[in-house]
Amino acid sequence: MLTYTLNRILPYFAVLLALATLSCDKRSPRTPAKPEIPTTEIRSCDLAFRLGRSIESSVIASQGNYSHIGVIIERDSARLVAHIEPSREGSELTRYESVEEFFHPDRASAGCVIRIDELDSVQRRKIESYLLACKDITFDHDYTLSDTTQMYCTELVHRALMTANIDLTHGIRHNVPIAKEYVILPSDMLQNERLTKVWSY
Repeated sequence: MLTYTLNRILPYFAVLLALATLSCDKRSPRTPAKPEIPTTEIRSCDLAFRLGRSIESSVIASQGNYSHIGVIIERDSARLVAHIEPSREGSELTRYESVEEFFHPDRASAGCVIRIDELDSVQRRKIESYLLACKDITFDHDYTLSDTTQMYCTELVHRALMTANIDLTHGIRHNVPIAKEYVILPSDMLQNERLTKVWSY
């Protein structure tokens, strides 16, 4: 009975531990070669997933393959990844980073770009406009979906996609003790039939 109980609660304890650290992607001293990113094949509103190099990231990824998520947008002819994450070193505002920086090997041990099939230009504009309007949003350490003044990484992506009436989560939520409400994990957005893998490493 004890073994059965532990097997049931360990996944939730793992997520709890990860969220409690307040870090999806702390850096590691080991830095491998940079991945070859096919930037010309990447489009606006593709989803960027990465697995961080910390123990905490591995714990989050135990519920799926990746620990962090962002959305690729086009701004001033450049492709950027809009995302939000906690930080012990600086600002916790929404970030707009180059694809190369987002997947930099000192921050990511694995990653992929996923495309949402059949997005039209109107939907793309809505998603991009929403993400650009979130420049003053800060990271939500309470992990509350009902509060739009602060957000965590998957919440930001979920809300952006919902402006185009796209819900990739199928309503999947997780009851994590440290969070005030049910949460969405990056892996919850990989289980949709509308998705096509563009690139991974």
